[in-house]
Amino acid sequence: MARVSPEQALAMVQAAKAEAAARSQGSETGTAQEHDSEVETRPVSKADLARLRRTREGETADAPATVPDTSDTADNNVTADVRRPAGPFLHPDRPVATSRSTPERPGPRTPPAAPPATVDRPGPRTPPATLGRRRRPPRWLSIAILRAGDIPIRTVYGIGAAIVTAIVVVLIFMLFSGDKPGDPVRVSPAQGGGPAPSVRPKPTPTPIAVPPVPETKLMTLFAGPGSPIAAYVADQTAGISYVQYGTPWAKTSRDPFSAAQKAGPSRQPQALIGSAPVPVAVGKAPATYADFRKLAGKAAKWTLRYQPAGSTFTWTVSQQARYNLGWVLGYKVSYVSGGKKHSSQAYVMVISTAKKKPAMLFASVPDTRKPLFHDLNMLFWTVRAI
Repeated sequence: MARVSPEQALAMVQAAKAEAAARSQGSETGTAQEHDSEVETRPVSKADLARLRRTREGETADAPATVPDTSDTADNNVTADVRRPAGPFLHPDRPVATSRSTPERPGPRTPPAAPPATVDRPGPRTPPATLGRRRRPPRWLSIAILRAGDIPIRTVYGIGAAIVTAIVVVLIFMLFSGDKPGDPVRVSPAQGGGPAPSVRPKPTPTPIAVPPVPETKLMTLFAGPGSPIAAYVADQTAGISYVQYGTPWAKTSRDPFSAAQKAGPSRQPQALIGSAPVPVAVGKAPATYADFRKLAGKAAKWTLRYQPAGSTFTWTVSQQARYNLGWVLGYKVSYVSGGKKHSSQAYVMVISTAKKKPAMLFASVPDTRKPLFHDLNMLFWTVRAI
């Protein structure tokens, strides 16, 4: 049997009284028939009200209720409006709690249309306003998403590429940070994938061996007309003068000579004439022919840098200078060029001048230009101090 609280019972009684009053008034005005068609009534006795009171007192001790006195009612049976009333004491959307302590007794049944009583259970309740609602993202996140949509796609790609590049660089440094480039690494032939290749060192040119300078060796006179004389060279730096040849000779500049002339292309061994102060250490100033012969020997060894390496050396001339205090040395070098044997004739003349260091005149002609050999004789005949 459904429980009915005293408040509900009181409301039912008051509704019944109001209905009775309305019916009595309707019999006079003729409106009772319309009200009866809308409201369904059932008789409620005093026994039902007393039974509801006992049930309420037995189950809910902390909420006693009193049944209103209905002795002044003219009739024992009253009618109640069983329509669903409105009010804060009704909870039609909650289940009806049944009695567990008092068994159901036979008797008149409670009108089924009466609003069921509910028992509120304590506990946390979720506010109805928050049920079924999704949590909104923060405002700053929404703004960031909207701003991100305005960025051009090229800018996005550029930023992404920069980030990827930075990550790759960091990873490379992390992977190779332990390597020490200064530490030598030995690799065996097996680790190298095969036998180690044999590296042949580049052969060092054999220095030209120069025999001792002979005391006397007269100059050989070369046959031929020689080159035409175009003028005379006055080398003020060296302090000497000598002939300036015409074609095929031509003026040139060549360190460390202060004046020079050449014949032939640079792809082939060239004929060269040059003058300058003695390019070797002099020490004590030479005063005799023996001193100049010794100094001329040092100068001749210096001129070997203009000859092919590994050549065979032979002295050809060793005699005094023609006009001034000095000495003339001549030599021949033999070598292999282009798979063929060749040779060159060279003269070195050391002449005393008014300068601090004596002057040196050097001339070399390869055998590919044999008609120019006679020009060496003409240099010996024309060189002198100025």
